[in-house]
Amino acid sequence: MAYRWWFGASLWFAASAAAASHEFVIPLAQGKLSIRQVNAPIAQELHLPNPPGGGELSLADPAATDFLGAMNACLWRGCSMALRGDTAVLRLTELAPESLCRRASRMTRIIAAEEYPAATAAQARRWGLALPGRVEPNRPLVVLIHGLDADRNDCVPMGELLRQLGWQVAYFSYPGDQPIDDSAALLARSMRDLRERFPQMRVDFVAHSMGGLIARDYVEGLEYAGGVDRLIMIAPPNHGSSWAHLRSALSVQKNFDLRRDDADWRWSWLITEGMGEAGSDLLPGSEFLAELNARPRRAGVNYTIVAGNRSAVARVEADWIESLGSCVPAFARTWWGLRYCYRGLHDGAERMRTAAADTDGVVLVENVTIDGVKDFVILPADHRSLFLPEGGQAPAALPVVIDRLRR
Repeated sequence: MAYRWWFGASLWFAASAAAASHEFVIPLAQGKLSIRQVNAPIAQELHLPNPPGGGELSLADPAATDFLGAMNACLWRGCSMALRGDTAVLRLTELAPESLCRRASRMTRIIAAEEYPAATAAQARRWGLALPGRVEPNRPLVVLIHGLDADRNDCVPMGELLRQLGWQVAYFSYPGDQPIDDSAALLARSMRDLRERFPQMRVDFVAHSMGGLIARDYVEGLEYAGGVDRLIMIAPPNHGSSWAHLRSALSVQKNFDLRRDDADWRWSWLITEGMGEAGSDLLPGSEFLAELNARPRRAGVNYTIVAGNRSAVARVEADWIESLGSCVPAFARTWWGLRYCYRGLHDGAERMRTAAADTDGVVLVENVTIDGVKDFVILPADHRSLFLPEGGQAPAALPVVIDRLRR
């Protein structure tokens, strides 16, 4: 019966047969497929300086066929891969009509979950609300929510810093590629259970990137259970991000790493986590964003939005320019001519790092704001360093988070 979920995938190929596509041929090295080379064309389409991730998949491994099949089903909304002789062919395809994609992908996810219940149950243990070992109902609970293609581990550094300062911290995680509405529904179920156990406890949300949309979808939706005092959104793509298509590369890389590191991993995880619907929800002008932004802000909830105006791409380019300057030997940096060359490269790299931009590298500053939220803070940081430690420094948004939680 395992063939049934392939039927759902076939709906996509039938629907997109006439769609425009681009093919990229990837050579195999001794029967191994480089995951970095799979990610490279996607990064190229997004004008990224470097493809994310790495690793190799040995096609001599019998499980490799299952991995590639699951990857095709997972990425069928815009990507597919086939083996042709001693090469792999990656096809990036324009998206089919959204309604058809939604119906077919949901059906495929449901069938895969039913066909492999043990694997689905093991995967589901990674999701939901993780409470501290001892909950004190009379103290506020800070719930941290990660972004697209991240997980609970991405929240731990911020959570540990808050815990050391005296807050009790919980973590909410969810299937990163499923529709945002589905993730908000999972959050709603978790919060209803929490309210039943601790009806008087105050809750504060601190959410990064797409996690902010999930929190908003819950707080401003019909299933809101009450009790939320603060909603702090860090770099939320409230009006979308054109980088949403990057989730194809991120999803492949994440599952490749899970396959290597997690004994519970099964290839069906690529499908049951979602099939790219979240990426479509994040595109500017999506139906999801139009509906969400048409809602009023929830009365009684204090909103804060934190944005960044430094580009991670500019930081990478600055590092590259500075590395050119390092080619000048230290003893020669005072010589005439070389002195000006070295100083020019060094100063140019520094200007690139410190120059304000209209984006955090992933989300435009103008796409972060929403009507009705006056507490809006812009920080000199990129999308990642706003929420995660970088270069030995605490998350850039941490001081704002602490200040708002103390109010």
